[in-house]
Amino acid sequence: MPLDAAALKSAIHHDNGDPDVSAAWVAENLDKIRLVDVREPHELTGPLGRIEEAENIPLLQLLSDPMLDATVPLVLICRSGRRSTMAALTLSSRGYETVASVEGGMLAWNTQIWDKHDIHAHEKNANAENLGQATYHTNGVAEVSAEWVHGNLGRFQLIDVREPHELQSNGAVAQAVNIPMQRFIQGAAGGEFDRDQPMVILCQSGGRSGRVTQALVGAGFSNVASMEGGMFGWRARGYATL
Repeated sequence: MPLDAAALKSAIHHDNGDPDVSAAWVAENLDKIRLVDVREPHELTGPLGRIEEAENIPLLQLLSDPMLDATVPLVLICRSGRRSTMAALTLSSRGYETVASVEGGMLAWNTQIWDKHDIHAHEKNANAENLGQATYHTNGVAEVSAEWVHGNLGRFQLIDVREPHELQSNGAVAQAVNIPMQRFIQGAAGGEFDRDQPMVILCQSGGRSGRVTQALVGAGFSNVASMEGGMFGWRARGYATL
């Protein structure tokens, strides 16, 4: 029996203004909701797996051409909740009546529903190996190609160290988190980031991201690389931007 909008609305909690529902609630109502996984297709075969009942519509495809009934209650899921929250907020602003994001994403689903409490370490190790195999060194800087980044989105933390105005004028990668260079370096030095988490840094042309990568390696980060060519290289290849 389809879930009515009121039932989903009653399950949503708005921590920090985000329309979240718990993984446990979604698991109990899988046969009543439309569940959309906004990860990239290659992520579905990765360490976190996929929910059989979820349909896959990657983030940018969903945002550019949703092709969904705006009146049907919709629940979105991604790796950790960041992308699905972005999509939920965007769709809500476009008139979708009832849309929510699964709090904690597939990481929460693995631990809370599938009882896989070692999934964080398993995912990190698999993704670190994947990044390590793709990394090469140019003038002492660990780099990966834009092509590799595009084909592996979601398998690492993507940090855009440009200033916010650069994103507005030159576009941004939807999956990237924007933390300007100086603030990011300060945060890394202050212990705000996991030194073992696979991470790729990007900027406009690759210069700043290279310097940040070298600084991170010097600070003990073990799985980090700069995206060669930055946003110039990304856009030259015709890859989608926000």
